[in-house]
Amino acid sequence: MDLYQQAQALVDDNRLTAVISAVVTMLSLLPKLLSPLFKTLQTHSWQPARKTFEQLKSLRSSTSNNPELNQYLEKAIELEAFRLASGISTSEAKMKFLLRLAQDGTWTKQQLRLLCKHIEIPEGSTEPRLAISTFDKMTAAWSAIAAMVICAAGSTVFVVSAYQFSLKGLITGAGSLAISLTLGRFVVDDYLSYRIARRTQTLMQHR
Repeated sequence: MDLYQQAQALVDDNRLTAVISAVVTMLSLLPKLLSPLFKTLQTHSWQPARKTFEQLKSLRSSTSNNPELNQYLEKAIELEAFRLASGISTSEAKMKFLLRLAQDGTWTKQQLRLLCKHIEIPEGSTEPRLAISTFDKMTAAWSAIAAMVICAAGSTVFVVSAYQFSLKGLITGAGSLAISLTLGRFVVDDYLSYRIARRTQTLMQHR
């Protein structure tokens, strides 16, 4: 039996179709099942930041006789509030740059976090700007290729394991696919960051 006939046999096998349908359904429900866990972890990570914010506010109220220190604490409180709201820890200048972008109403928190890595302040200047270097372009290309290879490898392991028609094979294949998709999403961040930076540059040029 040649390769084409083997592939056709796989397609015509109703058991394989049922297995694939079941696993696809399971993976589509996976984000909803894990969502409560992620929310719980996010709440726990948010508590220390909230505590720092409250401590800064308390310090500010006790330093009213020192204008310089009071001004410093005001800025620190603003930065901490921004970090709580966006998840981005950055400088005051970069914060203002991101806030100007956020006023358009077209950016999500995740997009702003990805964009932040391309914001720099040139030497001798106080105004932030978007910068995309040759290294960034190379990293973005590697990120996209690596993510595709990882997802393809996970999909291949899934198909081969699922065709064994055993519970162990099904679990192994589904687990490999889930891990590859998660890892691929993590790896592709550099490419997404690059695309968002390019989009931002284009929008700013047409203003």
